[in-house]
Amino acid sequence: EHFRCVQPIIAYSNRVFYKNFIQPVRVPRASERLDPPLVDIYVPGGHRSAKGHNPSEADCIVAEIEAILRDPKMAGRTLGVVSLLGPEQALLIDKQVRARCDAVELARRQFACGDARIFQGSERDIVFLSMVADRDNHHALSGAMYDQRFNVAASRARDRMVLVRSVRLEELSQLD
Repeated sequence: EHFRCVQPIIAYSNRVFYKNFIQPVRVPRASERLDPPLVDIYVPGGHRSAKGHNPSEADCIVAEIEAILRDPKMAGRTLGVVSLLGPEQALLIDKQVRARCDAVELARRQFACGDARIFQGSERDIVFLSMVADRDNHHALSGAMYDQRFNVAASRARDRMVLVRSVRLEELSQLD
């Protein structure tokens, strides 16, 4: 049984890593429910820099976090950000969020930003996943290390997971 995430969020890990053996049992109260639980934000023109971060994705995530902090309906929701490609993106996002948002409110929201490892054993109500990759700088990541990273990243959000990406599906399918 899986108590952490609502069913649409855990569905990916359940299918890919657990062969559908997980029984999702989290059913939030109506006041806790966030619809939709899965949000996909495409950032046109986003690019991965030589420094290993995607400034456009970072800007998008920071703006989304600021909007959540201003929204009375989102009061008390905990927040996290996971960078799917290395620590550079997480460092950039963390720095920008802390520069633009109230530190006390971030502490209240248990704000955390990093790679999947920092979320091992914990979760947040809303988690942003930054792909970092772009249409020109992407490649398949496979192997046990990446499997675990993606499994952890994809199962840290209780009520909403937001994927922020700068590459479209049809661009990924053109891999050699």
